[in-house]
Amino acid sequence: MDITRSLNGSELRDCDVVDSSGQKVGRINDMTFTFDGQLKLEQFILAGSDWEEFLESIKMKPDKDPLFDASMIRWIGDKVQLESNVNALKTTLDKGAIPKGEIRWSELSKKHIVDKDDVTVGKAVDIDFDIDGTASLTVGGGMVEETLERIGLKDDIDIIVPAETIESIADQIRLNVSKDELQLTMDNALESPEVHAVKDKRDVERSVVKVRLFQRPI
Repeated sequence: MDITRSLNGSELRDCDVVDSSGQKVGRINDMTFTFDGQLKLEQFILAGSDWEEFLESIKMKPDKDPLFDASMIRWIGDKVQLESNVNALKTTLDKGAIPKGEIRWSELSKKHIVDKDDVTVGKAVDIDFDIDGTASLTVGGGMVEETLERIGLKDDIDIIVPAETIESIADQIRLNVSKDELQLTMDNALESPEVHAVKDKRDVERSVVKVRLFQRPI
């Protein structure tokens, strides 16, 4: 699966899904992930009027949640293109429930986040997909929101933490770093020239900049 631009789960849901011939088959309504040190996209659920018509054509009720393996995605960009054509989807349709251990994007993006000492630091806002295929966590609320409000950039910055900082995902998301480590790393990252440029140009050009924390030196 190739990713032609950095985007998040919310943006992915807004993309048209087309088959290998370019025919629109719907849009992604939800996704499932597993976590084993890395966040991995496993399956996706299609929705939309085109998809409902397709389900009706194969005598399946549109209120079902048909799952497709993420390996069927050829590339993600302004659209999501699948490896197969729409007719081949009939043979890959998964009518089963989401397996234990897979987490819905719609559920993951509502979980609270605690640090390694069980101190609440915020909540999961979204999943971010980088062009290298890496999936990371977009963090908001709590200390993150307070920090961005303090510097006047609440609506201009997305704070991204890598999956390597996640200890576990259950009813809440536990990090393997402390609140103080997270705060210090965020404060340092927000001093970057890229962030200062946002402040300078936001009255002319409004865009959201992704600030990635805990990046390894190149």
